[in-house]
Amino acid sequence: MRVISGDEIDFCLEDRAVLETLRGAFRSRLISPSPAAFDIDRLHQLSGTLSVQPAWTDFPAQQTVSRGYIGCSLSLDLPETPGLSTSLYILFSGTGGQPIALLDGMRLTSWRTAGLHALATTYLSREDTARLLVIGDTPNLPRLLSAHAAARNIGSILLVGTSRETRRKISGLPALSGVHVGETDDITEAQEGADIICVAGSPATQTLSRLDPPAGCHIDVLNRDVALPEAVLEEARLFTTDLSAPPRPDLEWAADLRELAEGSKAGRRYYGQRTLFLPGADAAIADHALATHVFLRT
Repeated sequence: MRVISGDEIDFCLEDRAVLETLRGAFRSRLISPSPAAFDIDRLHQLSGTLSVQPAWTDFPAQQTVSRGYIGCSLSLDLPETPGLSTSLYILFSGTGGQPIALLDGMRLTSWRTAGLHALATTYLSREDTARLLVIGDTPNLPRLLSAHAAARNIGSILLVGTSRETRRKISGLPALSGVHVGETDDITEAQEGADIICVAGSPATQTLSRLDPPAGCHIDVLNRDVALPEAVLEEARLFTTDLSAPPRPDLEWAADLRELAEGSKAGRRYYGQRTLFLPGADAAIADHALATHVFLRT
């Protein structure tokens, strides 16, 4: 069995390949049951959660077990590391069932998260998208911006509420060479002319209350639990990862990534429409696709 490190994952992946691998995965025959979560009682109110997300090839549909894979993501959330899941991905052969790879799940998650949001951008943002506004901060923001640059011809990025360390990492990204990156505190003015607004991390409620995307803007939300203004949710056309388990069942969803990739549902309907992508909790199909992609290249 191969043990594949984070550095090896980085070596095997690049943004455009990730984008197309995920697009193909949502068009393919993969089985992904609902994820399971188990509470872990520990001392002194330090309880944690172990989450399991399996996925495998649809063997009856392909009428053979001579090819294909069975995979599973294992994620552990503990209060000692708030907001940071430790995870592994294990891959089995679909032919004999033997374990063939154990991957750094945290690095895989970083690429997968950025890739899913970039994939949504290809269907939901305008083709002439050039200006990106980021509100908030997250450690994965450099990876996300690199992925967006692979999805659209980004010419300028404006940052609001992003840390100095994150800005330093963004400034050194090869994918953003030639892209103007600036920062501002004036959210109202910054939104004017934005083609994509990315809500990263968990910005303050007071900050998000000023969210008023211009016509034709795509809103990309990283944290599905963030408190978005109801007016934005009511006006925008809403999309998510998987409609079998939407992040907000009370909202009216237009389509998920499988329907967009298959072409059974439309994304952006007209130039001036506002669209919004809010990710769901289930990422089993995407994890499986990237894990097998990495395994075949190491």
